[in-house]
Amino acid sequence: LVTTPTAKAQLLGFGLSRVAVWPLGVDQRFFMRGVCPRAFEKPVFLFLGRIAPEKNIREFLRAKLPGTKVVVGDGPDRQKLATEFPGVIFSGYQTGDGLIAWLCCADVLVMPSRTDTFGLVIVEALALGIPVAAHDVMGPRDIITNGINGYLDEDIARAAMQCLGLSAEKCRDSARKYTWAASADTFLNLLASIR
Repeated sequence: LVTTPTAKAQLLGFGLSRVAVWPLGVDQRFFMRGVCPRAFEKPVFLFLGRIAPEKNIREFLRAKLPGTKVVVGDGPDRQKLATEFPGVIFSGYQTGDGLIAWLCCADVLVMPSRTDTFGLVIVEALALGIPVAAHDVMGPRDIITNGINGYLDEDIARAAMQCLGLSAEKCRDSARKYTWAASADTFLNLLASIR
């Protein structure tokens, strides 16, 4: 079981024959918008996730973007990046309603990682009506449709700027198939199909 069609195609290409897609889901709370805990200069570009080298956060932090950059999360690179980029807001690790509130500060979620196989934070942002800027790699390419719920581009700053003005409702609509109920139904249907 894999989370995306891209991962399925890759495994089929390796010679595996019994591969099925089982997407992850998001909690229904993400479909109800929270309130940002602070006021920021707009637009707000936000990264959410583990602050570690494999997430490629430095590319986002170096990008020339107007407004405010916010990093939500924690990890081994947090202190180093906070020192190197003093103009960036680092909120720390967030969960539950606090996570939703901080995510609601964003005009655009920026996901510079090239190694995520799904990117659950993409779906969490979309459920809140926030478009996503990412690279055209496994995970993002299976969820993001250019001009509808985000942009995929080799230039992460260009992708982020193109996201401004995309429809919040279209972003939410694109995430509705990624609920935990839908994920559970897919799993049960896959079990039934192998009996």
